[in-house]
Amino acid sequence: MNNTDKIKYAREFLDKAEPFALSQLFEYMSDTYFFVKDCQGRFIKANQAFLKLFGYENLEQIIGLTDYDMVSRELAVRYERDDARIFAGESICEHSEPVSSEDGIISMHVSTKLPIRDSNGEIIGLIAITRDTLKTLNVIKPLQEFQDVLEFVEREYPTTIKIEDLAELACMSMSTFFRRFKKHFGMTATDYIQQVRYKAVCRLLMETNLGLSEISYNCGYSDQSHMTRVFKKNTGVTPKAYRRKFC
Repeated sequence: MNNTDKIKYAREFLDKAEPFALSQLFEYMSDTYFFVKDCQGRFIKANQAFLKLFGYENLEQIIGLTDYDMVSRELAVRYERDDARIFAGESICEHSEPVSSEDGIISMHVSTKLPIRDSNGEIIGLIAITRDTLKTLNVIKPLQEFQDVLEFVEREYPTTIKIEDLAELACMSMSTFFRRFKKHFGMTATDYIQQVRYKAVCRLLMETNLGLSEISYNCGYSDQSHMTRVFKKNTGVTPKAYRRKFC
């Protein structure tokens, strides 16, 4: 497809999708609060994290409410002032602001708010996400803790990688490394290495004309047969069939 066809295809696909279908992603992000307001500042939609933050159990409880119904007047006035900028056509990105929970506990959030327009281009409301900075830091902490390990695997996956070397890199004992890596990433370090190699194979199959034996060597497998067994286990098809299907 040329670029015009790609844009048309994407637009037609999204037109078929359930309104705000993409917002379902935010239901799985505990550190991110998603909401939609109309031009009167009334809440129209929010994710579960947002509802929980303010002590509500379901969406129906907040539809039609405004910030004045949920937070202190001081904060509500501040939010109303920011919202007015959005309704005037401005976008606010990565804006730091205080947010109060139902218990009155205030934490710092980073917010992005954009205007929502109807089919005629008229602004009818706003859509926003706001992230609790402390919770976000807790979410990415494992990535920071294992950053050197992950970078090493990404760089050295074509070679033989010893788990004891990864544990030493993370400054942990073997038992601690095994336990904490699996807790944070949901898989062992060995499984993670295999995933990195598998994704590298997929990339080379799709983006190059290299032979299968050369790909297996470049991705750290002992031979082509080994690569084929692992690849088929992950995808259900052989590397050759994968290349025919997607290239």
